[in-house]
Amino acid sequence: MISVSNIFEKIKLNVFMYFDYREYLKDVLETLQKDGHSLRSIQEQMGFQGSAFFSRILDGTRPLSLANAKRIAKAWEMDESESQYFADLVNFGNERNMDRREVHLKKLLSARSANTEYALQDSSLKFFSKWYYPVLRDLLPLVPAGTSAEKIGRMFTPALRAPQVQSGIDYLTRAGFISVGEEGKYQVTGAIVSTPPRVRSTILRKYHLKNLEINGEVYDSFSSDDRSITSVTCSLSKEGFEKVRKEIQSLREKILAIAREDKSPDRVCHVGFQLVPRAKEAK
Repeated sequence: MISVSNIFEKIKLNVFMYFDYREYLKDVLETLQKDGHSLRSIQEQMGFQGSAFFSRILDGTRPLSLANAKRIAKAWEMDESESQYFADLVNFGNERNMDRREVHLKKLLSARSANTEYALQDSSLKFFSKWYYPVLRDLLPLVPAGTSAEKIGRMFTPALRAPQVQSGIDYLTRAGFISVGEEGKYQVTGAIVSTPPRVRSTILRKYHLKNLEINGEVYDSFSSDDRSITSVTCSLSKEGFEKVRKEIQSLREKILAIAREDKSPDRVCHVGFQLVPRAKEAK
């Protein structure tokens, strides 16, 4: 019988392609199974006990421990950099605390930066690292060609410094979110941020928190004609909560449709929806 390590050497799935260790394990194990090996036989060859070791990890009922991750890395003959990335992948996947998860994500991105292809992919993940990057992306096509970074910065609320604007323009251009069109005028490209859910939630957390902070800071900067802020406090069941969530999602799509059809925009707006439990019945 061919050993698992030899089969893994043959298929060479690149662990650096992944942000979810369960997806990586699933793809490797499926490849081994296509080659005639059952999960049980793979486990036995690797020295893992129990008939459902991999099954329970793949379905999310148990996490992969760091010790077992090291055993897998050794059995599958990962080199030092692959083994470290796999360990960081497991730490990232198992971590519940969002701040610590971000630390692990930075390690993963740093490891991927050595590969030009991944570095280009990951550059788009910075899109939500600054609250003003998405605003700048939508604002630039509205300003005349040749407008200085200093003047653009004064259009923001709160205002940005010229170096912030210029570094933002440099990033958005480099990452493919904007390009320079005819007569030097900026235009939005089709680049979008597409990441796995865990990565997305990690990156977006601070983005949303920062926007909430800024909304509080600039609240008094606008008259009632230039802002619309309302709220409602109500009691909901779990089913009612989900209905409200879907209504918010539907309204979000309608707002995006309005924005797409608007032929003469003259401002960039941030529309936020917050559906957050304030109190729950004691169980």
